[in-house]
Amino acid sequence: MVKPWELPWANAPHQAVPSTGGTWRAPAPLSMACKGALAGMGIQYLEPFADGSARFHVQYDAALQTDIDYGDLENPAYRAMWIAGRLAAGKNAMASVPAAPQFMAILNLTEDSFSDGALGADPVRNVRERAQCLADEQAAILDLGAESTRPGAAPIADHQQLARLLPTIENLLPLGLPLSIDTRSAVVAKACLDAGAAKINDVSGLADPAMAPLIAARGCQIFTMHMRGTPADMQEHCHYRYLMGELADEMMQICCTAMDAGIEPDQLVLDPGIGFAKTAAQCREIIANLGTLRALGLPLLAGPSRKSFMTDTLPQYRPDQRDGGSTGAAALCAAQGASFLRLHRGGHVWDAVRVAASCAFPSHNPQVALQS
Repeated sequence: MVKPWELPWANAPHQAVPSTGGTWRAPAPLSMACKGALAGMGIQYLEPFADGSARFHVQYDAALQTDIDYGDLENPAYRAMWIAGRLAAGKNAMASVPAAPQFMAILNLTEDSFSDGALGADPVRNVRERAQCLADEQAAILDLGAESTRPGAAPIADHQQLARLLPTIENLLPLGLPLSIDTRSAVVAKACLDAGAAKINDVSGLADPAMAPLIAARGCQIFTMHMRGTPADMQEHCHYRYLMGELADEMMQICCTAMDAGIEPDQLVLDPGIGFAKTAAQCREIIANLGTLRALGLPLLAGPSRKSFMTDTLPQYRPDQRDGGSTGAAALCAAQGASFLRLHRGGHVWDAVRVAASCAFPSHNPQVALQS
């Protein structure tokens, strides 16, 4: 089964993703001849989108195929086959059942984290206790971060990050949980992988040119996030003409960068970047429509925990009081197929996530899996 990134011109706009009312977004036909060729395959052009893509109705028995070679995108007949190929690959990806969600537990080592910074006078003991608590709350991965990426945050030097991360890795390895390192720096990532970390969580989408080759060489899992700009200026880059479509396009660009560097598809997990270069309304839109990004054919990570998009709805709560709201958002993401949820707390929060996922995907329920 051909995946979206395996098609010709994979990094060209516009990726095929579900739209409203059972329709699909895909590249525009550009000519009447292309529209006619698509109609002959059971794909009806409906209207343009503001970002230059188009909305289509795909008949149930449409003649979709992914067996196409490189050709001229300006040629109407080839373009119609290419659009149909994108739609076929996207629909196939949506039809596959995502992996049951895993709890990626947030363990911030910064003093200025927006909701849970400062480890007190005994950081070594406190971080171990916090990690053990998260393990008891069903954490599958501990995500360690030594650089705040809240809006407006300045970067932290590599040596400062490592001064916090390396002793913590040594301290937490005996717990037996995989350690993920939340960093944009390939220097930091390499040192932490050398010290025993198993995964990298890069909120910059591989912006450091040394990051992708490093991950390819190590063969480790990489969580890579969509963000425009940097944490210092990302909230100046929140203009989208079609949010979910542009997210899909920019996330596929990250995929192509990764794969061109030698990273294998099974190493990649995509994160749409809730709160990163998005307004509160856009964050809510992403959470409400997260499942559309499954059309890209790769696992998804969602990180809604305690973020400020909840402020309008829950103005009376500080960030560390938003776990109830985080539970609702995380459960909604899990019900749409998120394979990883990055959260501050597990326990009852994670119980809700598991129930939501098992309702949406019954095979995630251990009893159903046992019977099948």
